[in-house]
Parts: sequence; C-alpha cells; structure tokens
Amino acid sequence: MNDLPSDAVILVLRIAVIALLYLFLFSIVVLTQRELRAEVAARSTSPRSRLIVIDPGPTPHVPGQAITLEPVTRFGRADSSTVVLDDDFVSTAHAMVLLKEDRWWIRDEGSTNGTYVNGVRVERDVPLAEGDELQIGQVRLKMAI
Repeated sequence: MNDLPSDAVILVLRIAVIALLYLFLFSIVVLTQRELRAEVAARSTSPRSRLIVIDPGPTPHVPGQAITLEPVTRFGRADSSTVVLDDDFVSTAHAMVLLKEDRWWIRDEGSTNGTYVNGVRVERDVPLAEGDELQIGQVRLKMAI
C-alpha cells in the first residue's frame, strides 16, 4: 500500500515532463513561423530594382535587357554567380550588388580588371543611385531603381 502514493507521484511527474516537452516544441514552431513571416515581409517590401544592359560586350545579353536584382546579386564568370558574364575581362567572382539598410551598394570582389561606377573604380562598398552606370569587364549596365 505504500507504493500507491509514490506511483502516483511518478505518473504526475511523467505527465508534467511530457507536457513541458510539448510546450517547448510548440514554442519552437511558433517562433519559426514568426521568423519566416518576417523574412517574407522583408523580401516583399525590399526595393525591386534592376540593372539595364547598355553594352553587353561579348556576353549573350542584349542591350535593353533588364536584370532583376536579388538582395545579394553576384556577378562573375563562375556558373555559381547570380549573373554569369562570359567575358575574358570578368573575374570568376568579380563583383556583388547588395541591399543594405534599404539601399543598393556595389562591392568589387577582388577582381583583376576592377569594377567601375560612373567611370570611377570601386575600392570599397559604393552606394548606387538611379541612373548610375556600372562597368564589369566589358559589360556596361545602368541602375534602375
């Protein structure tokens, strides 16, 4: 008869542990959904800007073609680049256009021939504005925000 109260205590403790485990899992699901909604909202409100091809150089792009920018858009000869530019003057990983603090910036990724904005070589992250002309290798692009 002495075992009955201790068995009841053990059962209550097991149920409490299971309840805490389910509460923990539920809080993880809620937190994950909240983070995903915030990311979707951030992507939908981020500026959808484009680069317009002015001079494609030797690449298969055509003048007037619009290249939609992602929050991080990589330019280079590598197949893993967001925008592949098959040009001998373009490095494998040449440049990156990125969205920071609701503004577009360009960064040279250590390319051999450099990246230019309005004819000036990019030495650090440079903010981009409407109408800025980018040159990556022999390819010339115009910023359209």
